[in-house]
Amino acid sequence: VEVHRLRKRLAEFYEDEGASHRVHIVIPSGSYTPHFQVSDNAAVEPAPSPAAPLPGPPTGPRRPWVAAFALLLLVAILPAFQVLRGGEQPFDAFWNPVLASSNQVLLCIGNLSGGHTHPVPEEADGRGPLTLKEFHSAQSQTVHVADAATLARFASLVEAKGRPYRIVSQSEATYADLRNSPVILIGLLNNDWTRRLVGELRFTVERPGGGRVQIRDRANPLRNDWFIDYYAPFMDIAKDYALVLRAKDPKTQQMTVTAAGMSVFGTLAAGEFLTSRDEMRKLDAAAPRGWRKMNLEIVLSTQVIRGKPGPPTVVATHFW
Repeated sequence: VEVHRLRKRLAEFYEDEGASHRVHIVIPSGSYTPHFQVSDNAAVEPAPSPAAPLPGPPTGPRRPWVAAFALLLLVAILPAFQVLRGGEQPFDAFWNPVLASSNQVLLCIGNLSGGHTHPVPEEADGRGPLTLKEFHSAQSQTVHVADAATLARFASLVEAKGRPYRIVSQSEATYADLRNSPVILIGLLNNDWTRRLVGELRFTVERPGGGRVQIRDRANPLRNDWFIDYYAPFMDIAKDYALVLRAKDPKTQQMTVTAAGMSVFGTLAAGEFLTSRDEMRKLDAAAPRGWRKMNLEIVLSTQVIRGKPGPPTVVATHFW
């Protein structure tokens, strides 16, 4: 907004008292970077002849003009570069494609019924409609506290950016919802929409048997060390993994972000990664040139100590 106002004021200045200036400061539409243009049509004072005495310091009305021009130069450059510096941050570059939509952002959280092959019945064991007590304990209404904490991170981020949002569970979300809004998907095994999307990508999730869940790299199918065992004792879990995605869904044509841990530890780590400016700087350092306009998929790992995840670590990336 401020750059738009500045751009308008510059144009007004060069149409009036600044019309005679050879150097014009221009901020092109869609950019925050000031450009300096030399005008050949501007009036230029002739250089003094060799016989003329050298001019002294500006006097009279010219001194205010010099001060005004210097002030205008500062007004033009400093805010523009401040905005440029903020806009070029990896954190903003990651989120701008998602938050640029005029539609509200859909925050879709996984629940207990996610990943099940059978739908949650609307009636309780054939005994009639659900009671309030049964509704409160229904699988479609049950989310993990760690997923809820990750949801709160994203809600705070979107609200801080001044964008409207709507929260739905993966059971409530419809295909029409995903077609009409950019989406943030929370959860992997408990979110059918996430499983559908990552199933077509390079890094995908598999259940080879038993309680084992693993992330598979289609480009390196022999790799099998990104896994977690759901039958292992809870306090023995030492590492978890997550899939982070920012891409345009080929079916809905909407920008989609995932924070998808193989368990809640990975989801917490993914939420921290996606809402931290420091973590995004790590991504920027490892990413190829021009990544900000690309789709991307990231495999994260996190060390788990006595049921608490540590900082996220990028272990693999894919850009396209």
